[in-house]
Amino acid sequence: MAEEPRVFTVDPWGYRILLPAIIGALAPPRFIVPAFDWAAQAALALSCGLLLVYLRKQGATYRAALLAVIVMMATPSVRAVFENPFLVEPFALALLLLALISIERGTPWAIALSLLLLSLSKEIWLALLPLVFLKHLPEGVKEASVRTARVAAPAAWFGLAMRFLWAPQPEGPRPPSDYLGAAASILAGIPVFAFDFLLGGLAIAALLALTRPEAREYLKQHALTLLPLLALPLFAAAYTGEGAATSFFKADVPRLLIYVLPFAAALAVRLDPAHARDVKHSPAGKLSRPMMVLCVIVLALAPLLLDRYSRVDLSTSRDGPYVLGFARETLKTARKLDRGEALVFDPGDRKFAWGVSPPNELSKLRFFLRRGFGPLAHYGVHDIRMRETRAVLMVPVLTPQRLRVTATMDARESAWVTFLAGGRKVGEALIGPQPVAITLDIAADRLFRGDNRIELQCEEAVTVGPRLLRLEITPSKPSV
Repeated sequence: MAEEPRVFTVDPWGYRILLPAIIGALAPPRFIVPAFDWAAQAALALSCGLLLVYLRKQGATYRAALLAVIVMMATPSVRAVFENPFLVEPFALALLLLALISIERGTPWAIALSLLLLSLSKEIWLALLPLVFLKHLPEGVKEASVRTARVAAPAAWFGLAMRFLWAPQPEGPRPPSDYLGAAASILAGIPVFAFDFLLGGLAIAALLALTRPEAREYLKQHALTLLPLLALPLFAAAYTGEGAATSFFKADVPRLLIYVLPFAAALAVRLDPAHARDVKHSPAGKLSRPMMVLCVIVLALAPLLLDRYSRVDLSTSRDGPYVLGFARETLKTARKLDRGEALVFDPGDRKFAWGVSPPNELSKLRFFLRRGFGPLAHYGVHDIRMRETRAVLMVPVLTPQRLRVTATMDARESAWVTFLAGGRKVGEALIGPQPVAITLDIAADRLFRGDNRIELQCEEAVTVGPRLLRLEITPSKPSV
């Protein structure tokens, strides 16, 4: 995502583009990977300062606020994010604290901006809307609803616009979600992850603080925000991209509990006898009308900067190396075709096995194999054979143009293979046992900007095992 933030990668993670976009814009390509580690450290340092400000706005003394910051940095949740610096948790935590401070201050434009930035990093911005509503509830239900809708509008617009522009290609019906199995998996894992909810002891201090009236009042105001954040780690840990699943990813729990830390700290600091009961907030600042108009224009047009490259649906896998290799190689291939270069994919040269091949050879991934060639065919190092009656080859295209695709194939026995592009037949050939070169002339109107499918159909595929020996793609204007 940092390499190509404008192009859809995979949902729901593809919608969290803020940090990758910043890194992609500021860091040279060779520094993108370490830049995520640097960003995590910087975001956590910023979070410490913002938590101190937030707790002070809650009436905490300097000693209590500093102690809470130190305890937060020692929690398992903070340690967990360093195990994978590519995740957005430290950055999103800083944005969450920025939003909480803006809500406490009551500045509408600052709340709207912080919610927008948070929405581009994590969907937890929705959990803050009840807090905004309750802050204005004394003014009446209608007024509170209107104010909440106003500050939520920019984030909602961006979220809907991105999902419209970046909608991935469906790949047929998905298996039904096993919600009962997911619930059973969560319940069975309680003894394993229950200790994580102690937040390194901070949760115990927060519970003890509830003996004080001001802590109970804080919890009353923030319960509708805190409860979803407590449930998030459990549901996220049972999510794989296909919906609820019976597998449970225990490692997701501590890192996602990082969003609970500001609220637990805000409760814990109320154990301090010197905690201020009544806190006076400075009046909310206003944004000038010209600046408001400029912001509205920018917010309205910004989603149009996204590239409407139609990405095949990659959300059904947590296979990071495959997603990375697929995204890189499809765009690289599409750009070569756009420049008029002819491309040749030789199975003998395209061999990459994850965990065996060096990571720097990821470019040898057989990204052009989608389904029907056996499980994990993209990691193959052996012959490329059809394992099902239908198989799919991927042809990425930036500008739809006439393409000549030549597939050299053989089989154990003679069999007919039919080729389809854009859902329509573009060729048919009798292959095997000798190699046969099948040339497909694919018109531009059967292609689109994105990951195009060429479907192979062979009723005897399971028996005769059609084998792909070579794949050549030539654009309408090949390079000289």
